[in-house]
Order: sequence, then C-alpha cells, then structure tokens
Amino acid sequence: MSKETASKDEMEVIEIGDEEEEEEEELETMEHDGKEDENEDDSAPNEEKNEDKTDGNEQNEEASKDPLNPTKRDGEFTSENFKIELRGLPRYFSVAQLKKLLNETLQLKAHKIIPAGPYKNWAYINFRDEKSKQKALVILDEYQWKKCTFQVSPASPAEDPLVKHMKKEEVKAKKKPETADPDSGLSIAEKVTKSVTPYAHLPYEEQLKMKQKEALHVMRKFGTELARINPELVDWVHWQKLRRQGQVCEVDEIVPSPVTHGYRNKCEFTIGINPENNLPTVGFRVASYKEGSIHVGPVDHLCHLPYQMKKIVLEFEKFVRDSELAPYSPVSHEGVWRQLNVRTTRNKDILIVPVIHPQEMSREELDALKKKIVEYFTEGPGQVLGITSIFFKSYGQKEPGDEDESEHLWGEEHIYETILDKRFRVSPEAFLQVNTTGAELLYDKIGELAELDGTSAILDICCGTGTIGISLAERCLKVYGIELVEKAADDARFNAEENGLENIVVFTGKAEENMPVLVQNCTKVNVVGIVDPPRAGLNGNVVFGLRKCDNMKHLVYVSCDPTVASKNFINLGRPQSKQYKGEFFIPLRAIPVDLFPHTPHYELVILFERWEERKWRRIMEGNPLPRDQEYFQRIPQRPKAGRDFSQSVAETPGYGEWKTVTADTRRQANPRFQPYQQPRPPFNQPKYEMGYDEDYDEEPFAPGYGHRDGPNQGFAQGFSQNYNHGFEEDFDEPINRPGAARQSFGRADFDRPGYERRGYDRPLLERPLLDRPLLDRPLLDRPLLNTPSYDRSPYGRPSYDRSGYNRFFDQDRKQGFRKDDYYQY
Repeated sequence: MSKETASKDEMEVIEIGDEEEEEEEELETMEHDGKEDENEDDSAPNEEKNEDKTDGNEQNEEASKDPLNPTKRDGEFTSENFKIELRGLPRYFSVAQLKKLLNETLQLKAHKIIPAGPYKNWAYINFRDEKSKQKALVILDEYQWKKCTFQVSPASPAEDPLVKHMKKEEVKAKKKPETADPDSGLSIAEKVTKSVTPYAHLPYEEQLKMKQKEALHVMRKFGTELARINPELVDWVHWQKLRRQGQVCEVDEIVPSPVTHGYRNKCEFTIGINPENNLPTVGFRVASYKEGSIHVGPVDHLCHLPYQMKKIVLEFEKFVRDSELAPYSPVSHEGVWRQLNVRTTRNKDILIVPVIHPQEMSREELDALKKKIVEYFTEGPGQVLGITSIFFKSYGQKEPGDEDESEHLWGEEHIYETILDKRFRVSPEAFLQVNTTGAELLYDKIGELAELDGTSAILDICCGTGTIGISLAERCLKVYGIELVEKAADDARFNAEENGLENIVVFTGKAEENMPVLVQNCTKVNVVGIVDPPRAGLNGNVVFGLRKCDNMKHLVYVSCDPTVASKNFINLGRPQSKQYKGEFFIPLRAIPVDLFPHTPHYELVILFERWEERKWRRIMEGNPLPRDQEYFQRIPQRPKAGRDFSQSVAETPGYGEWKTVTADTRRQANPRFQPYQQPRPPFNQPKYEMGYDEDYDEEPFAPGYGHRDGPNQGFAQGFSQNYNHGFEEDFDEPINRPGAARQSFGRADFDRPGYERRGYDRPLLERPLLDRPLLDRPLLDRPLLNTPSYDRSPYGRPSYDRSGYNRFFDQDRKQGFRKDDYYQY
C-alpha cells in the first residue's frame, strides 16, 4: 500500500453503525491519548494478576459510588467496557481496509475503530458486548494481514472527559496555586459572550480583516501542501506564488454580511443550570463537556440572535421552571429537559422543537407533557409569540439504527423561506444557511465562479433541500441534484415544483454511485460540480467519485470550515494513482464570504479546475490560448528579482526580493524556513568602507555589497539569499574534505573551455528580468560551477569557495540576475 493511501488525513476515528450517534455525554465520542493508554495498558495485565478478588470487589464498589464514572452508570451501554488493543498493524494502512477486514472478512461486528495515529502500528477496537469482544480476542490473535502478525489484549475503558479535565485542573492548582483562571472574574453572561461570539467586542471592519488573514493563511498553506504531495505542480505553484504574494491562486477580498445583528434563523439552545442562581436556564453552555463545563448561561444579551428568538427562549424558560421536571445532567444522566430548537423565517414563520430524555416516563406521562406544551404556546402565556409549528423529540441512549425523528404536535408541518425570490419548504431537520441575507450573496458568488450560461449543466452534490441548484437554475440548461436523505430529496423536488422549474432532477442515493452516470449523459454541455458539505467535509468516497468524472472540468467547493475541509482540497489535487483515478484538480480562485458576524467562522468558496498541462505551460510562457486571455490579463506581474539600491529597505515593498543574511542569522535560522511568511530583515551596515570595482567603475558599490578591506580581503561577511529559494539551498555548507581543492572563480574563467551543461537537465522556469543587458558575456548558458572537479565529486554536490562565488555574483546581481540563474542543484 502506498504512503499516500495511508496518510495521516485518513487516520481518523471510525464509528461503525449509526453515524448520528455523537453525544458529548456518551463515551462513544471520547478522544484517546495514545501514549497514556499505551503506558497504562502495558502495566495493566501484571497488576490485575497480583490483585485478589477482595481488592477487586472493593474497587468496584468505590467506582459504582462515583457519579462521574461513566463506565459504572447502571443500565447504560458504552462500548468502552468491551474494548481491545490491536497491535502489529502495518506501518501504512487504511482505516477503511481494517474495517472491511474486521466486519466483512472476519465477521467480528466491530463497533468503533480508533487508530493510534499516523504511522503507528496499533489501534483500539470497541465492541457492543462481551461475547463479541472475546471472539475477537481469539480470532485476531496471531492473525496474518499484509505480512504482519497481530497481537491482541484487553484494554481499559477511556476516562470520562469531564473527570479527566477536573483532575488536570486539580494538578495545575497544586503546582501553581497562585495562577488564577483569567475568566474567573467574569459573570456567566460574559463567559457565554466570550464562548459564542468572541469577536463581538471588535468593530466589524476588524473582524473582516482577521477573517481575510485567516483565509489567506489557509490558501497559502494549501499551496505549500499541494506542491509537496504532487510533484507535477511544483513549477505551477512556484509560478503562482511569485505573482500572488505567496498565494496559490487568486483570493478575493472577503464579502461582508449585509446584516451583522440578529441574523441567525436557527439555534439549538441547551437547557441546564445557571451557576449564579442555581435555576433551570435555557441558553448556551459556557464551554463544551470535554472542556469540563456543564453550566448554562442566558442569551438575552447576545447580538447575533433576533429579538423574536430571545423572547421565545425566555418564555420557554418560564415554562421549564414552572414544570416539576429537572434539566438533563450529562454527568449523572438524570433529568428530563435536554434542549430547545428554534427556527424563524422572513415570512414570520416560527418553529420550535422541545427535546427531552424520557427517563422512566410512561406513555401517559409523555402525552400529558406534550399537551401542556401545546396549550401553553397556543392558548396560554406563549400565545403572543406567534409560533406557527410545534414539534417534539424524545430519546434516551441511542442505539444503532434509531432515528431521532421529530413528532409533529401542532400547526404547520413545514415553514417557508424566501431566498433570491424563490420559495423553499423547510423541515425541522433540514439544512439551511443560518444567515438568509448572507446566503443570497453566497449563492451569487457561486454562480459567478461557475460561469454559467445556457449550455451549462449543474451537478449539485449533497443538494439537501435544493437551495443552491434552484437559485441558479435559471442561469443554466439543467440541474441534477444528488441527496442521500430521502426526506431532504423530497423537499428539493417539492421546492423545484413550487417555483415552476422544470429543468431540475433530484436523485436519491450515494453521490459516488450516481455522479458517473449523470456526467456521462452530459457529454455535449459544460458540466460544473457544486458541493456544499457539512463542517467535516466530504466523505472520501465522494472525492474519489469527483475525480473519476472526467467530463466535469470545473468544481465549486463551499466550505464553512476551511481548516477541516483542507483534507478534501489536498485529495482533489493528489496525483493519479490506483485510489485517486482521473486527472487532479487545481484551485483557480477563492472568495471568502462572511456569513457569521461576531464569530471566527466564515464561508470559503473555491473554484477548482481540471489540470491541463498544455494550457498552463502556455500561460506560464506568456503565450495563452484565446480562451485564456481574460484569466491571463488578471495575473499580476512578477516582482523584480533585485531591489533598487537607491531606495531604502523600508520603501521597497513586495516579495521575491533579496535580503542579507549574516552569520548570526544563519545560525539562528529555522530549518523550516517559510520565506513568504517572514518579513525581510533590516539592512546590515558594512563594517568597512566600500571601494570601486575595476570592471564597473561608473558608480560605487552599494553599501554592504563588494570587496571588503582588511586582513581577510575578498571574503564576504554575509551572503545573499533569494526569497524564491529553499533553506537547504541557501544555507548548505561547502564541502571541506581532505584533499578537496578549494576553487575560486573569476570573470576570466567564463571564457575557459569545458563549461558544457553536463548534469543540468532541469531547465529554468523563466528568464530573469534585466534592468539592462549584460555587458559582454552572457551567463545563463554557462553554469558557474560546472567544472571537471565538480563532475568528479563523489558526493554529487558542488565543491566551491563561498567567498569567490558570492563576490562575483554580487557584482553581477546589479544587472538583475538571481543566484538560481547561475546554478541549479
């Protein structure tokens, strides 16, 4: 198996069964610290053998009394009690292959697979019962897979995140008792504000600058990673970065949100205890369960919530306090009230969904609670709120295959929203952008990047209720939507019919199975793919399917969390292999759109294009095809390689320039040097006065560049480093081995015979920009270091004198040459 297949991007926790089974209070979503578990499990068997039965019973009794120990909560399932440790795995393996081995080949019914991390040969496997666990211990022991032999052993349950956090806090308090929590002096409302809207204290212009900077960082990092994993794109990425200030593609200025206050149309409020008054409160958690917090604070002061939604929350809070039921506790798993979901629309529709834990309530008690909710908000004090739909959801501990469907209690079964003059039906669980006004700008930008016309066909992957495809349907010939959830696909079909659009077809099923068939039927049109996945990004199989659709030349990717979705960006640009079939994609343009004011989040829309080497080779050579002229005109000019010495360093902007590196900075340099992210250091004043050069006596050398007076004449105290070079090329030490001749090259050496281009098969990407032509001797076709002694070097690297090399190089640099024009590794 290749390294690319088993990259760290694929090392993730795989839960087998219901993918919706993700709750903070359950141990199914706990993260494991591999080193800690590894050390604990190595010593666990010996300790268990030495313990007698009496000690074990006493420990079990003490653990059962601990309400924070999730593995001892009576009557509740957790796969942590049936966990094994599997060692002896290959260094490179895919989690999907391991899952197939366990569940299909060996029929072990694994519940969860937790790899230890990239390039580690062990993992945790969880099961649903003791019988399955014991069966796995027998079958997997000494099992041969990919020329490796497995070793298995029982594993201890993972610690509850809340308990783990509390223990860490206790240790910190003992070590540094004087260090206080910076948030300890804040009220509960201030803590909620800091957690939910951390940018609320900043002007909106400052928020946009921070998000723009983050988007540039994501795209710059993406370009660096793209050049690393795909050797075919090294020159292209280098060429783009030289002209776009380190960016891999064109990145527009962030699009601000038209509305910055009260823009959210959906929220899920937690019901818990406010620590300031110890009363049930409907609001937001101060922090996550993993971070050690279960407290809930009010939301009436938050600026991103609409006024009508705040009134609903306060009224439902009164209803909860008047009831005899307590909020649900994720620690003790007691209580009833879980959360309240609220949706609002421009059409003044309001939908609420109270969520509870039934505990041991009978059917009659549940029906009575539902009746109280309906009467309170339709005939009682909540009638003035104007709620149009009431749903109800009740669930305890989730089991595989369980569907948490909302039960309709009263009012309309759907609410309706208007986007770009189109009417959309919205179900309680349907996905819709939380900022309706900002969503209209987002969809306009998607249409702009897709460059739709009357011959275009949109492939709306993971279409949901069809908002993107329906909004752009009038600009294209055909829209094909693919949705896995049946209810969402039904909403998309209804919305298309409701808006009188006949060029929309919605398919139900997996995207990777339907895409090839649809694209093959669109051979005579321009196929544009559009994906707007959840925060976690696309499934790996969907990315494989996108790569296989050769007729799809453009892809618009909409990401609400670019940092997480960068895994998809990289996989779209990987070179062709057995796993990644079809030509890869490259980014052309990116547009950040702010849909979440007062928070760090934003939407990033990226236009990808299928790679065409001939097209980009012509663009990079300055001779684009007629259809590429418009894009070529938008490409910025490359900055000059050298700077104007008549200007001061502070007045010389841009990238791709020279800087001086002294011996001190050379020793302190970071081996992982990123030139596009580092400011150019200030100019170092020379220690000696500069004279005139005999070959160029028209003007003196600029300070810091030329011959130096003193006992060590001719030796450069510093040397020049190009921004376009890597760290290893600029900071490599010359070879000083016994018997090696130290060579010093002068200008007369260029006329010496024997300077053929032996060993230089890699051509330069482009010619340097010259301020004026070289005086009499062209240097481009004659490498400085290509001598017989260099060719005979057993190390395969140059043996040269740093002083002579840089001395004559500094003289000619004034003519516009770069160091890499002289010499290529």
